[in-house]
Amino acid sequence: MRYTEACTLERDQFGGGGSVMVWGGVLQHHRTELVVIAGNLNAVHYREDILLPHVVPFLQAHPDMTLQHDNATSHTSRSVRDFLQDRNVSVLPCPAKSPDLNPIEHAWDLLDRRVRARAIPPRNVRELAGALVEEWGNILQQELANLVQSMRRRCTAVLNAAGGHTRS
Repeated sequence: MRYTEACTLERDQFGGGGSVMVWGGVLQHHRTELVVIAGNLNAVHYREDILLPHVVPFLQAHPDMTLQHDNATSHTSRSVRDFLQDRNVSVLPCPAKSPDLNPIEHAWDLLDRRVRARAIPPRNVRELAGALVEEWGNILQQELANLVQSMRRRCTAVLNAAGGHTRS
C-alpha cells in the first residue's frame, strides 16, 4: 500500500517576534503548496481550510493513498475523524512519541534550516511567511523523495529495537 506522508503543521519562531504556522504535504513524486495559516489552527479551520480544499480532492483522485498527519488536537478531533471517515479517507495512525516516523517532520527541519541560512533573515512575520513559501518551493523534489524513501529503513529500525531508541 502507498501512503501520503502529508499534512501536518509547524510553528517556526524567529528573532523578529511572532510565529508563522504553515501546512504542507510531501509524497515521493509530489508536494503540496505550502499553506500559510492565519492565527491558530483549530479543528474547524483544519477541516475547512486544509482538508476540504487541499487534502480531500487529492486523496479522492488517488484512492490508494493514505493520509498521515500528526497527533495535533486539530487533527484528531471527533469532527475531523468523522469528516475524513465520511469521505472514505484512510488515515495512518501516528504514534504520539515518534514524530521521526513522519517524513513531514524531516521536511520541516529541512525548511527551517533553509530559512535560517538565508543571507538576509526575515525581520517580521510577513517576511517569515514569504521566506517559508519561497524556500519550500526551492527544496528539490529529490530531497523530499529521499525523506519518503527513508521511512522503510526508519520503521524497520524501530521494529528491530522493539519500539525503543534506534540511535545511541
